[in-house]
Amino acid sequence: MYVRRYFHPVIIYFISWRMILYSLFTGLLAVATYHYLDWRWVAIPWLPVSLIGTAVAFYVGFKNNQSYDRGWEARKVWGGIVNTSRSFGAAARAFVTSDFTDEAVPQQEIHQEVCTLIYRHIAWLHALKHAMWQRTPWEHEQIASVRQRNYFRKRIDFSSFETEASACLSPDELAWIKSKRNAATQLLDRQSQHLAALRRRKLIDDFRHMELQRLITELYSEQGRTERIKNTPLPRQYSTSSAIFILIFTFLLPFGMLNEFQKIGEDFIWLLIPFNLVVSWVFSLMEYTGDYSENPFEGLINDVPIQSIVRNIEIDLKDMLGEKDLPERMKPELDVLF
Repeated sequence: MYVRRYFHPVIIYFISWRMILYSLFTGLLAVATYHYLDWRWVAIPWLPVSLIGTAVAFYVGFKNNQSYDRGWEARKVWGGIVNTSRSFGAAARAFVTSDFTDEAVPQQEIHQEVCTLIYRHIAWLHALKHAMWQRTPWEHEQIASVRQRNYFRKRIDFSSFETEASACLSPDELAWIKSKRNAATQLLDRQSQHLAALRRRKLIDDFRHMELQRLITELYSEQGRTERIKNTPLPRQYSTSSAIFILIFTFLLPFGMLNEFQKIGEDFIWLLIPFNLVVSWVFSLMEYTGDYSENPFEGLINDVPIQSIVRNIEIDLKDMLGEKDLPERMKPELDVLF
């Protein structure tokens, strides 16, 4: 997630330079064929070009709305994970007691059970985070995107799930989770089984068991929502059609402008090039914005910052346990928070 108010000019440059080159090419092509080769027939009427531009603007606007909705929904889902995680940690500490046992249970043993639940939940957060980081066929794999990911991997500690889970799970549990295909799902199931065991030992009563299980169910729901966004692309027909329409419009645009600038005078025909550049750039940037907003977990600068979110939850939960050696909050790297 980019955290400055506006993009740095360098980022605008890297986004725009291909668009600018393309618009310069089409503008120069129109002027050269019309003015130097005297192919007057290349000057097409402005009306059909303007109609195409209007249709493209509506179409691209619709796509951008859908892309924004996907990104904002993803952020709301992870906001829900934050809230439910805190609730689960607080409930685990408050509900797991020896109030209902026939014999007294040492406080140290109860604290260990709470720590196991909370640390397993932290492992679940890491498992879900790494699941969101897996690449899908429809995500951007152009050279610029790959370079961007590689740049930040060299500067930010994106540890493997095994490394992060080893600090949260016992050796036996870590070996067990490695054999599972969906680690996040299995960890939540393990939590449910642990709660059932605590109920049998009377460390929680029926009501507390149901409340803790309700939170597990809510976590399952949040996991399903974020997996849906990750594993379901914006329908490809919208992305493909939008890109084709933009290409057609920006190619025809300078040829539609020829007659308009010719009316001003033959000496002003070159003004077509900068005006074509500006209009083409605006439409192309609209398409780019929607295209790079539709996948909120693809490892680029506009992603939902799940690394930072997970770190903040981890800090809160460990703080609940009274631990002093807390991890540091994530800091932006080149104004990007992951």
